[in-house]
Amino acid sequence: MAEPETGNDIKVRVSFPISKRGPYEQEFTPDTTVETVLADAMKYFEVENDSQFVYVLSHDGREQDPATTLGSLAGHSREVRFTLVKKITQG
Repeated sequence: MAEPETGNDIKVRVSFPISKRGPYEQEFTPDTTVETVLADAMKYFEVENDSQFVYVLSHDGREQDPATTLGSLAGHSREVRFTLVKKITQG
């Protein structure tokens, strides 16, 4: 007999419009932070922060705090969609 699904994991999809790769898709636990997803997505899209640019995740058009948990963003939907955004650093 198969174990029942708990349904606790949150489906995450990160798109990066300037990349030729398809979206990054993964499931995470609700206590996973935006920072963890950002690091994984940056590896997937093969990008790194440097002196001129940094990358952030945007959800519903707003840049997300790295400490925010996926559970707080997903609510009852159990799904979060982000856009990876390349920002110019000022200095």
